[in-house]
Amino acid sequence: MPSCTKCGAYTRYENGLCRNCYYGKKSKAGKVYFGEVTFSDGKKKIYTGQTKRSVYQRVGEHKENQYEHNTKTYTGRGVKFKLLGSIFSGNRFKAEKTCKTLHSGDKRKLAKYGARKFRENYY
Repeated sequence: MPSCTKCGAYTRYENGLCRNCYYGKKSKAGKVYFGEVTFSDGKKKIYTGQTKRSVYQRVGEHKENQYEHNTKTYTGRGVKFKLLGSIFSGNRFKAEKTCKTLHSGDKRKLAKYGARKFRENYY
């Protein structure tokens, strides 16, 4: 089976390159996730992030940041991080930028929709 000379993926293009390496494009698809950060004074804020990897893997990194001393990350300064939901997007960078401009109530609705959609596909 022919493989790409750069990344090793299956290829049918000329010069032994796969489509992504040949055109120089990377996939922008991924997930935008919403989480609720609770701070030590009791305030709760909605965090919006994006990832190409598994959402649970990324949330695990946020939870690890809470145990580090002198962390400067937004989620690391909080006491608790709770995942509310996630949605799939073809361009995760643009979707994250758009979601960050929403009000917290709208973010919660979008996260609830994403969580419900995930449960429908999961079970």
